[in-house]
Amino acid sequence: MSIGGGGDTRIPLFPLSDVVHFPRTELKLHISEPRYRRLVRDVIENDEEARWIGIVLLKPGTRTDLAGQPEIFPGGTAGRLLDAEFLPDGCSNILLHGDFRFELRREVTNQPYRQALVHPVDEPWLNERDAGIVAVRGGIAALVRWLADELGERFPFGAGDAEELARRCPFEELVNRVAAELDLPPLRKLQLLQETLPERGLSVLSILRHRQQLVDQLRPYRHLAANSQLN
Repeated sequence: MSIGGGGDTRIPLFPLSDVVHFPRTELKLHISEPRYRRLVRDVIENDEEARWIGIVLLKPGTRTDLAGQPEIFPGGTAGRLLDAEFLPDGCSNILLHGDFRFELRREVTNQPYRQALVHPVDEPWLNERDAGIVAVRGGIAALVRWLADELGERFPFGAGDAEELARRCPFEELVNRVAAELDLPPLRKLQLLQETLPERGLSVLSILRHRQQLVDQLRPYRHLAANSQLN
């Protein structure tokens, strides 16, 4: 399928309750349920460039749709299957690379696992040298470095990771990797995924600035936490 062609495509769906996948990021999953073991086997038989699995978020609660399936939000990310390790017990560990966001058109019923027709959502073309993009990118990179230094293991990126993000990642990958790794509720991450890339960049920058403000506000009380570990 040509992602930029505007057409719909049919892909299998893998619903998760607490994970939102972002394009240009990698996601590792352990597959144990029998129908999803079959999903993985079927996807591997596709052409290498079309080995997509749509990662979607389950709606909170126990509601089901008309087909008796747990309800899902109508959008997600199609991850391309990069690797699958089949285990002796029949389970598998897989690695996905996020290819594109999509909107769910309709689910395909009477299948061995969930499938749907989805419409790819193209990201707008961005000039990486645009002054606004440069400013947002620089702000995100600087705050990731600062929080990594301040929080250490309590922050998802180490100092080396922060430098690698700042030096090597294009804007989209930088924004999405930070969004994916931040400790945020799944619904907040879904909101980020549904934003356009420029909006998502600004949102991630705002979240990091808020984290910085909290760290600064709590700085006078850090010695209390340190002393409590000694008691």
